Amino acid sequence: MTDLEKAKQILDEENCTLVLCNGDDIYKTDKKGLEPLIECIESGNDYWDWTACDKVVGRAAAFLYVLLGVKEVHAKVMAKLAIQILDKAEIKYSTDLFVNQINSPDGKTIHPLEDAVLRSGSANNALRDIKAYLASH
Repeated sequence: MTDLEKAKQILDEENCTLVLCNGDDIYKTDKKGLEPLIECIESGNDYWDWTACDKVVGRAAAFLYVLLGVKEVHAKVMAKLAIQILDKAEIKYSTDLFVNQINSPDGKTIHPLEDAVLRSGSANNALRDIKAYLASH
């Protein structure tokens, strides 16, 4: 079983929101939003070359995956805006469903975290912008 197959299976069977997999090393969580990715970045653990399986990946999450250094990302739902970031970082990606953008819970406007990183320009700037948004809300 590949890391991607294993991560997908865990995501589905254990009702996780995020699974990172590298052989027998597995990180999984049911926490929602971007905070688990930020925690992984700040943990100092090495996720270089790991595979990720996530419920939702937008532009903001894509920037965080660049910082983590994963080699592959699969999402149940992926925003088209995430593709350019993952492509530039040479991160393979797949999804069950492409959407134009990740919307706010009301479904009418772009999600505020996605809006916060629209002009970030780099993964490091995006992390700063995400943290600033989370600290103010």
